[in-house]
Amino acid sequence: MWRVLEIHKIIRAGRHPNCSTLAKEIEVTPKTIQRDISFMRDQLELPLEYHPIKRGYYYTQEVNEFPMLHLSRAHLVALFLARHALEPLRGTRLERMLADSFSKIAGACPGEVSIEWHELDDAFSVKASGVLPADVTLFGDLLDAIRGTREVSFDYHKLSASKPERRSVRPHHIGQIEHGWYLIAFDPGRDAMRTFALQRISNLEIHKAKFTRQAGFNARDHLGGGFGVWSYSGEQRSKHEVHIRFEGYAARIVTERQWHPTQAIRKLKADGSVIEFQADLSGLEEITRWVLSWGSKAKVLGPPELKKRVEDELAKMTAKP
Repeated sequence: MWRVLEIHKIIRAGRHPNCSTLAKEIEVTPKTIQRDISFMRDQLELPLEYHPIKRGYYYTQEVNEFPMLHLSRAHLVALFLARHALEPLRGTRLERMLADSFSKIAGACPGEVSIEWHELDDAFSVKASGVLPADVTLFGDLLDAIRGTREVSFDYHKLSASKPERRSVRPHHIGQIEHGWYLIAFDPGRDAMRTFALQRISNLEIHKAKFTRQAGFNARDHLGGGFGVWSYSGEQRSKHEVHIRFEGYAARIVTERQWHPTQAIRKLKADGSVIEFQADLSGLEEITRWVLSWGSKAKVLGPPELKKRVEDELAKMTAKP
């Protein structure tokens, strides 16, 4: 889309560019420009014609607004919030590129949008704690491997391990989960999909060997059974019907948000000050941490295994060193 906007800007300036001059200026091939011109004329229905004498393209009538970018203030605010959702990339080259892209989109809307990014920065903010920095080089290399379906290997330092181990995997997806970036890949050695935190990956190698993506793989389904980053497959996957009682401020906050695709909330008091949270999960590791974060405002009703996990953690937390 950025390329089409650049072509629109040059033609609108009355410079009568042709495919060769546009290709040289935008640094692509003339065939690519020709496809963009056809798209602008046939799909966007712009009044674009070729001038045989001036040997270049021009608009047969005035074009003030780009047809695909009729943005209202509400739409631009939505773009602003999307821009700030990329907070984990702050300070990286990729963050600057994306911020520049958002500015170009806003700039393509003359006459309809007069608000500036700095005005929105003064009016809105997004606060996130525990945000993990993103290694833009690693991020880009993994994206290339995913797009090219190429196997990769890297050193991975598991949280429970004393030192990294070499892993060889087939990368399928990169996702942002709880303020961090994660790679979802098929591990042939374990014959299962695995999730890797990018900040614990080092010494990445992209191999020439290509692979066939796992049939039916879906990132949402892969992560859907867990409560956060953890995912479960094969023998690890077992259904847990979780019931947790919340009261006071915790009840209201839990009610307001979507924590899991399967969640259901039942009011135990008409005013919503006491509720029961229910969800079907494939594992209990992260839900245990979540319950503990609410302190005395949460009480596990079931299953017994979750109750025991919480009790054990509380005992360890209060035990004398």
